[in-house]
Amino acid sequence: MIRILTLLENQAGARKGLISEHGLSFAVDVDGIRILFDCGGSESTVRNGRLLNVTPVSADVLAFSHSHYDHAAGFPFLAEAGLRAKTVIGPHFFEEKYAAGGNGRYSYLGCGFSERELREHSASVTVNEKTVRLTPRAALETSFPRICRWETIPERFVKRTKSGLEPDDFEDEQCLVLELKDGLAVVTGCSHPGILNMVTEIRRRYQKPVTAVIGGIHLSGADSGRIERTVRELKAVGTKLMWCNHCSGSKVREIIERDPEITFEHLAAGDCVFLE
Repeated sequence: MIRILTLLENQAGARKGLISEHGLSFAVDVDGIRILFDCGGSESTVRNGRLLNVTPVSADVLAFSHSHYDHAAGFPFLAEAGLRAKTVIGPHFFEEKYAAGGNGRYSYLGCGFSERELREHSASVTVNEKTVRLTPRAALETSFPRICRWETIPERFVKRTKSGLEPDDFEDEQCLVLELKDGLAVVTGCSHPGILNMVTEIRRRYQKPVTAVIGGIHLSGADSGRIERTVRELKAVGTKLMWCNHCSGSKVREIIERDPEITFEHLAAGDCVFLE
């Protein structure tokens, strides 16, 4: 049985005493190993983990969905507490990430640590170019073609390169794929490349339906038309269950709860799901 436990998220669940803040971190137990998927953005992930009986040294693998601070900046605090996992990052993870605020103002959104620091505190570091197999039932996937062109990335997200500031295409984004009895579960951080671009490509690679989507799908602020189209297309690739949080947006829940063919729940800090 696979367990996915939310260590940190924007909201708190029924387990009182946990910190909730903008960020995301999951502990995934599968095939006898523990995968830490994202680190949150502060020391709060360490504190919540201790209260949930998930100590930093218990993670065998650390996977970053991408390098935005709310998913990655908790790493130094986890390292101080003893984390020494095999780490997997996407390509261009250490590019400088920013959000444009208008009138020439930019906010730094990057991870806040260097490649040297990551390597010093990791058992190993692997750069995922497409697929990294972790266990017989778990793999990390990246490099998603933009099939659904209408799944656009907000223009405010930019990165600094040798050529200057450029739109961020989130080449570093990766997700965790879990193979279930009846299909696939996809665990996401923010789905910046577009949740449909991601699940469509994963279905093509595995030749199996994506029955469950777990994590952030970055539809906060999206209009009803885009959300409704996203839901229709997700159902077409086999999705029946959505346990979403973080950047997904409240309107997503309102729309999906009107659809009898798909189930939606919010995974707050301390909440978990069990899959087979």
